[in-house]
Amino acid sequence: MPKVTINEQVYEVPAGRTIIQVADEAGVEIPRYCYHPDIGIEASCRMCLVEVEKLPKLVPSCATPITDGMVVRTQTARVQQAVRYAMEFLLLHHPIDCPVCDQSGECWLQDYYMEHAQHTSRYPGTQKTRRIKATDLGPLVKFDRERCILCTRCVRFTRNVTHTGEIGVFNRGHAAEIAIHDNKPFDNPYSGNVVDICPVGALTSSDFRFKVRAWFLKGTNSVCGGCSTGCNLRIDHSARALGGGIPGVTATEGTIYRTIGRRNVEVNKSWLCDEGRLSFHTMERWPRLRTSRRAESLELILPLIHESFESIRSVHGQDSVAALGSATNTNEALFLMKKYFQGRVDFRLGSETETYQQKQDDLLRRVDKHPNTHGALDLGLAGNLNGLRGLRALAQSKQIRGMWIAFHPQLVGEDASEILADLEGLIRALDYSVVSTTHEFPWTSAATVLLPMAAWAEETGSYTNYAGRVQITNRAVAPAGDALPLHTLMSTMLGLSGVQVSTDPSAIFDWMARETQGYTGLDYTALGALGVPTAQETETVR
Repeated sequence: MPKVTINEQVYEVPAGRTIIQVADEAGVEIPRYCYHPDIGIEASCRMCLVEVEKLPKLVPSCATPITDGMVVRTQTARVQQAVRYAMEFLLLHHPIDCPVCDQSGECWLQDYYMEHAQHTSRYPGTQKTRRIKATDLGPLVKFDRERCILCTRCVRFTRNVTHTGEIGVFNRGHAAEIAIHDNKPFDNPYSGNVVDICPVGALTSSDFRFKVRAWFLKGTNSVCGGCSTGCNLRIDHSARALGGGIPGVTATEGTIYRTIGRRNVEVNKSWLCDEGRLSFHTMERWPRLRTSRRAESLELILPLIHESFESIRSVHGQDSVAALGSATNTNEALFLMKKYFQGRVDFRLGSETETYQQKQDDLLRRVDKHPNTHGALDLGLAGNLNGLRGLRALAQSKQIRGMWIAFHPQLVGEDASEILADLEGLIRALDYSVVSTTHEFPWTSAATVLLPMAAWAEETGSYTNYAGRVQITNRAVAPAGDALPLHTLMSTMLGLSGVQVSTDPSAIFDWMARETQGYTGLDYTALGALGVPTAQETETVR
């Protein structure tokens, strides 16, 4: 492999890499605006210029392939002067909008000015070019032409990623500007990604705009729960740690303000679909279930539930008690549910098992709107109970008399009315029913016991995506009211049956891995931020 020297350090790297790619992997910081690893190379901003030995001019590191023996310097006086000149040029007509700009606090112009420029402008502020401000490119994207630095990231995203080509650069020279072809609305299913990749405040989110300043937010890495792809994302929220703990683990009840795509080249690269990006708003559609129906503490209710299930088993047999989970529950919760109910567990509400690998489009979206169908199948929960319809039939024939139903609404789209009707019919056919759910749904009114359950972003655990990649979904905010994660409820129930189980998701996962085919040898800590494939993984997103 070629050897390249960057700032007196020698690196051996695969052929075909560019200088900026090698620098990023080595932790060498090179400023950039137009470069992004997933949208193609433009080399137009001239911020990433570096000095290469034996070459007379500075070269853009994003567009220069490495060669064996190449010597690169990124911090010479010549490079620093070039970066300062580039910054001065970009700021020449940039408006002084920082106090009112939604990008303030995470703007690359601010960061690079402080780090690389700190010049005094030689251009009077009164002579700055004025352009149209705050126009709608589409339902999710606001555009401020004065702030645009023509990095063309948004242009290349629509050209090279979505292949829809709505955005282009119009006119030439000083009159050049970003616009939409034929003034059509920018409403493709991935439009929100241009906000993520815009390095300045030119493109902002209509959903997030002016809601909160970036420096008041905490970020928690997690996984989208909107479909079976399992896109990596960051949840930005207002929850604060209690007692010096870790935000998202021991946190006050907070508010989620936005989600941003997190790069994982094996799953979603850097992108999110708009449905998944906004799916956290699903939690706001209905009133949250904050306490049990009896308004008693869960510590008092769970022993009574266990006694009721044991009584039914003693009279009608072991098979008279079962459970229905959800493909939005974590692997850990479903595994403990399977243990407590002695394998009498199903999760199929509809056609999840037929659709979890079907594409909805050619980029990211899948037909199955649940994040963990593959995990539930790996746990063997698609047995002879035959899903929701089968369980309802068994309850109506009195072969099943008691059930625990754990329901989490779809984060994207609507749960079919037929599913909700079957759930209500199942509850009414049972002698004894426990429903743990996230919201106050009308169909739960006939349940014997109604328990509040933590929702997505309120619990930590793992999902297995459509391709068999196991990834960690993290808790960002505290559950509403008295709600607890399902794995915590099931751990308590197992304890009541005489099996002491930790509530730590990592301990539960390690137990599950020892007993589940394809997961043997997997370690929770090794899942890391990007996940690990199981032995059954068959495909990655391209």
